Order: sequence, then structure tokens, then C-alpha cells
Amino acid sequence: MFLMPMFFTWPLIIVVGLFVRYFFDFSFFGYWFWVLAVLVLAVILIILHKLYIWKNSALVITSQRLVKNEQRGFFSKTVTELLYKDVLEVSYDKNGISASLYDYGDLKIRTASENEIVFDKIADPDETVELINEVRQGGERLSPQN
Repeated sequence: MFLMPMFFTWPLIIVVGLFVRYFFDFSFFGYWFWVLAVLVLAVILIILHKLYIWKNSALVITSQRLVKNEQRGFFSKTVTELLYKDVLEVSYDKNGISASLYDYGDLKIRTASENEIVFDKIADPDETVELINEVRQGGERLSPQN
């Protein structure tokens, strides 16, 4: 749900262009069609870029480590790997009404070297913290029937 603002804010550029065109009767010096075409193309490319970055980023929780694959651009990717033996503390923050309504937040992990690594906008952060702590303690995750 935190992607929804992107689908509403970027198309506002097109709405502003239409507003300027018809409210102020400004035809962009006869190039109105080209201005509109460039605005629509730019908005589509920006939205596709953001979706690509979101789709190719992931937090992987294994039995031995945490791996964060963060796609930063088309040709830029950051991979962060944490072994459970290096993890001292796991916590999360939910800031804002949308984070509370749609149940996402920032996962914070403090390591043995006193660094804090933040995983942004993780779905169900409370369950993720619980899962990480269970795996760290060597226990198995309880099924919903128990």
C-alpha cells in the first residue's frame, strides 16, 4: 500500500499541465500536443522505474542469516548480509497513519559492532521480528493451528 501514493502523485503532473492549458488558455506556443506527450511518457517511465526497484528488492530470512537485496536503480544493487550470531537486537518502528493502517514499518537491527541496519517499509514488521527472534534462538516457527 505504500506504493499507492506514487500512482496518485506522479499523474498530478499531467493534471497540472491540463490545468495550465485550459484554465489559463496557454497552448505552450503551439506545441501543446508534444508537451502533453512528453509529460505522459515521463510519468509512465517514472512509475515503471519505481515499480522495477520495488519488485527487485527483497528481505530474505534464512536459517543462518538475513539477506537484504536492495535495488537502487537499473544498474545499481546493494546486498546486505547479516549472520544471526552478529545480531544483538531486533526492533521495528511504525510511523504515521498509513503505516499503522496497512501494517508496514522499518525493521531495525543492531549488530555486535554497534551499527544499526534499517530495512525500510517491511510488511508485518511485528511478525518479522518474531520470526527472526525464533530463528535466532534455534526454535521452529509455530504453525497457526498451535
